[in-house]
Amino acid sequence: MSRLISVNDIKPDDLSSYVVLFASMTNPVTGKADDPNEGFLPGAIKFDLDGEGSDHSSALPHTLPAPESLAVLLGQLGVSNHSNIIVYDNLGMFSAPRLWWMLKSLGHKNVAVLNGGLPAWKVAGYPVTSTLSSRPPVSYQPVVTTGWFCNSDAVLKAIEVATPLILDARSAGRFNGIAPEPREGLRSGHMPGAFNVPFNDLLDVGLALKPVSTLKQFFKEQGIDISQPLLCSCGSGVTACIVGLAALEAGAKSVTVYDGSWSEWGGEHAFPVETCNA
Repeated sequence: MSRLISVNDIKPDDLSSYVVLFASMTNPVTGKADDPNEGFLPGAIKFDLDGEGSDHSSALPHTLPAPESLAVLLGQLGVSNHSNIIVYDNLGMFSAPRLWWMLKSLGHKNVAVLNGGLPAWKVAGYPVTSTLSSRPPVSYQPVVTTGWFCNSDAVLKAIEVATPLILDARSAGRFNGIAPEPREGLRSGHMPGAFNVPFNDLLDVGLALKPVSTLKQFFKEQGIDISQPLLCSCGSGVTACIVGLAALEAGAKSVTVYDGSWSEWGGEHAFPVETCNA
């Protein structure tokens, strides 16, 4: 199953062959929550990244739940190891890649992101519903797959030995240290040696990932060698997954996401930070 699925490749009647997961999350920068009035894809089941989809025993936002906890949640939602899954979000391309990344960390094979999400679905003229769906609970057995996520130790090592290359999905202002962080108590700036890859630069009209050829050209122009291992970071480990997905689509072979991201790094004064105040 491909990483991305286009509205040109699927019709409403096809959705019955999939488990459709709606990756719900409030935008931490704008504060905009998902609006039920926008409707849902037919058959969609809500996966709440602000709720049970995160580990709330951690002080950090959107922390990855333990594999066993995530597997229990998926089973409760009616997702099995063999489910063919489509994940989408209401903004087009925002939180859905995070859920895709989480599923891959459990070894799930058949999962794709709807490129452009709900906006693209509506532009195609396809119907939406006013209510969410549910499925009978099933059993989900996690097959933990390492490498999809990493911790601060991996980032410190990457800074020391210059591999993997660190890609930061935040805006240029936050990366350069000239714009404040939306979360209180965090320093501005970036990890030493990091490349700034604002996730919006990878999106077409802010909604869908750009074509593969355009993504390849983007990374080349930024001087980022995607044949090397990559480590993606952002504010809380969500939009880093957009950059990671784009890199994989462009041909990268090794991509990991720093789960704590700037919520952890910017709040820990022992970690090094650079700024570009020019």
